[in-house]
Amino acid sequence: MPPKAEISKEIILNAAFEMVREQGLDVLSARSIAQRLKCSTQPIYSVYGNMEEVKEDVFRRATDFALESMKQYHDDNNAPAMNWAIGCLLFARNEKQLFRTLYLSDYKVEFLRRNNDILHEELYAAFLQVDSRLQAIEAGKAEKMFRKIITYWLGIGTMINTNSLELDIDDATDMLGEMYQLLAMKEGIE
Repeated sequence: MPPKAEISKEIILNAAFEMVREQGLDVLSARSIAQRLKCSTQPIYSVYGNMEEVKEDVFRRATDFALESMKQYHDDNNAPAMNWAIGCLLFARNEKQLFRTLYLSDYKVEFLRRNNDILHEELYAAFLQVDSRLQAIEAGKAEKMFRKIITYWLGIGTMINTNSLELDIDDATDMLGEMYQLLAMKEGIE
């Protein structure tokens, strides 16, 4: 009789991540992971103490995956932050369940209470590079502008993700650019 395959943390995490990517965070349970791996729930609880640990690891992997996906878009004609914004919109369109997990789930709030928001930090760093004039204004104003533009982006991304608005990526990019210009004028950035 061949030995049973060992169920490692990486195998469990890979299965859980793919499930969330395909169907969303709500399907994640020890039983559903066990079904996917064709095993009992016992190995899952042996490796992970509880489902909260699994969800945290899946959320971290989803964050890393999102960052890599968003960085893939590049157009030399755009500022780095605009490439990020377009990458984010493409992520919202192409990775529907992961976008919902990272931006629209109740779990995000729970996760952020315990961890730093890596996505927020990376997006903010790219935003500050979009325009050298941003570094000349006080940090509070730049942060306020960023919160407004990210809220606008998230709204557009959510509408694209949920198919509540048929919007071409080029049109969405133009909208983001216009919003940035309006915010810059409002903050006195000439």
